[in-house]
Amino acid sequence: MLREFKEFALKGNVLDLAVAVVMGAAFNKIITALVTYIIMPLIGLIFGTVDFAKSWSFMGIKYGMFIQSIIDFLIIAFALFVFVKIANTLMKKEEEVELEEEAVLLTEIRDILREKN
Repeated sequence: MLREFKEFALKGNVLDLAVAVVMGAAFNKIITALVTYIIMPLIGLIFGTVDFAKSWSFMGIKYGMFIQSIIDFLIIAFALFVFVKIANTLMKKEEEVELEEEAVLLTEIRDILREKN
């Protein structure tokens, strides 16, 4: 059982997932800092309040913080969309190269079989 767990834990997919989780957490901190310290103060200047997220509240409900969280989410979702789109494009190119190599190999095999017959 321990050997099976070791094989599972050291599989490429599990390690890739672990790296992705760590990178995602770090990326989340960067985006949160970007929104908190750059974007929200700019929005606050536009609307005339210094701290948009904390100042905008209604009866104790801090909807400014909610808007800040929505902006965080949108930026992260867009960045992930772009990353996945680029990754898919690169993967398709690699698959096309592999298919071309397979087609060349199959053509060579076909030619060799024709010569033998």
